[in-house]
Amino acid sequence: MQVFGHRGAAGEAPENTVAGLRHGIERGLHYVEIDLRLSADEKIIVCHDADTLRTCGVKRSINRSRAAELAKLDGRANSPEWPNKTSCGIPQLRTLMRKCASLKGYQLEVKTDSQPHSHHMAEQLKRLFPMSSDCKKIVVTSFDEYFLQQLEQRAPHIPRGLVSMQSQSLSQASALGCRYFCIHDHIVTPALIKKIHAKGLHCSVWTVNQPSRIKELFQWQVDSLVTDYPSMALPLVKRLSHAT
Repeated sequence: MQVFGHRGAAGEAPENTVAGLRHGIERGLHYVEIDLRLSADEKIIVCHDADTLRTCGVKRSINRSRAAELAKLDGRANSPEWPNKTSCGIPQLRTLMRKCASLKGYQLEVKTDSQPHSHHMAEQLKRLFPMSSDCKKIVVTSFDEYFLQQLEQRAPHIPRGLVSMQSQSLSQASALGCRYFCIHDHIVTPALIKKIHAKGLHCSVWTVNQPSRIKELFQWQVDSLVTDYPSMALPLVKRLSHAT
């Protein structure tokens, strides 16, 4: 079972930042789930929210700000215990992947605001990952089925995944040609996992922060989980793997 750090390591370090991902890497993390938005100059930005207030303490709309402006902000506002010496700008995806090159895999969750935005994001992802060989580490996921359709039309070589809080969405994930079905922890059951696997999809569960639940999902043969606390989850999953 793979362990993906949620937004890097959101419970331990500033989320969706280079520093936060490196914190996870230093603790043995190989896989991360991060969020993507488009800036005003159509750069792919790593940020969950539509604006920067929660993470940076100042409000700037991502889609109305240039990438260079966002890089100068400090994403530590929601992580008061993070060392003051470590600044955490809002990075571009290209920059983050270059600076965290040792990572083996990414779930790239796209946040969309409109249908035109979906078109632009799909085009930018196609430019960043133009060939199948560029996609070995990634799966692009989203709640937005329209975006996933647009991505398939423009870049069918990019692996995709549907994010959902409803078990009934499995049929949509399969119809869309997704490889991943990313489901909320509250709806996971052994029967649903079997259905996902019967469709040939990777079952990824978010967000899992309790050791007892991690043990249960391991027993149910979930393919991966997403957690805010990789420092807790990684050694636990390692022990469970060695015990089988």
